[in-house]
Amino acid sequence: MRIIAGDKRGLVLQSLKGRDLRPTQGRVKESLFGILTPVIADARVLDLFAGSGALGLEALSRGAAEVLFVEKSKSAAAIIKKNIVKTGYDDRCRLFVGDYSIVGKKVAPAETFDLVFVDPPYSLGYPSRVIELVVQRNLLAAEGVLSVEMDKRELPPAPESGLRLLREKKFGATVIWIMRRES
Repeated sequence: MRIIAGDKRGLVLQSLKGRDLRPTQGRVKESLFGILTPVIADARVLDLFAGSGALGLEALSRGAAEVLFVEKSKSAAAIIKKNIVKTGYDDRCRLFVGDYSIVGKKVAPAETFDLVFVDPPYSLGYPSRVIELVVQRNLLAAEGVLSVEMDKRELPPAPESGLRLLREKKFGATVIWIMRRES
């Protein structure tokens, strides 16, 4: 797994091992960041279900200001820490090891983000719950963008009030929704 563009282009990141892990495929990541290019510069980014930290680190490489990584798995968090050190972005990253559900309550209270990545485990019903949490906890800044990666069999209902679906991209069994907070 590599950073595909920006000042750390080509840097190989460590990834997690195991059958249950599903890093974002290169072609999906490339397409996603092609869509997100206009919102990345100087963005405050929240990377939920961060895994190896690849999405947040890609955003930093492309000019984001800072990233808050949220990851429940301690082994994944250890990989994120190693990848942060490898990129040299230590001063622009924060890592919270714990459940996504307390973001905006105990973690990052009163903070908003310009870009939120959500890449949860598939087929466990996370997309609807996480979209709802982002709206209820007011995690998106005005005109902020939410990217949700999910299995095509678990598409949530229409976006929550206050969000507008900008794009839906399909890659085999993977679907990405790009939503913007309406002011």
